[in-house]
Amino acid sequence: IGLYFGYKTHSAVLRSVLWAKKTHVLSQEPSPVPQFETTDESIRSAKQKWENFESTRDQPAHIELTADDLNNMIANNRHARGKVFVAIDGNRLHIQTSVPLGEYVGHGRYYLNGDIEVQSDGPQTLENPRLSSITINNEPIPRDVLDWKYRSRPLREYLGEYRTTYGDGTIEIRDGKIIIDKR
Repeated sequence: IGLYFGYKTHSAVLRSVLWAKKTHVLSQEPSPVPQFETTDESIRSAKQKWENFESTRDQPAHIELTADDLNNMIANNRHARGKVFVAIDGNRLHIQTSVPLGEYVGHGRYYLNGDIEVQSDGPQTLENPRLSSITINNEPIPRDVLDWKYRSRPLREYLGEYRTTYGDGTIEIRDGKIIIDKR
């Protein structure tokens, strides 16, 4: 009964653990992540660019973020610094990560190692993105991942909350940038 209830209300947790094991996302050794060299001025500039975009809550807005912008925002986050690196080539976003899980679950020597690629074939809505072009460690994510449940709600509903907070919009990876438009 407990497994049935857990699967119905938290299938995202159970399915993701099984999928992570299958794709070797969890490892006892960290994978190498390129280090990003930056300056305080570059970090402030990227942070300001994002804050300006975010502050236009009730108005249309447009932002174009390069890989350097994203890496500067990562460098500004003490939890992600040195553990995540982003590269963008044309319409393909590449994220390398190696996160020690012991920092978040108390103990353990496992690492969440991911080599994530996202390909964009044009603008996509944030509340219902096409996820068929996302791979982790060369394994495509399951097509039904947005239907997995967490706290009895499909993950798709959590993406829909973006619309409530920020309004309608699209995201696209093009010309070496992530382009986000809010309406």
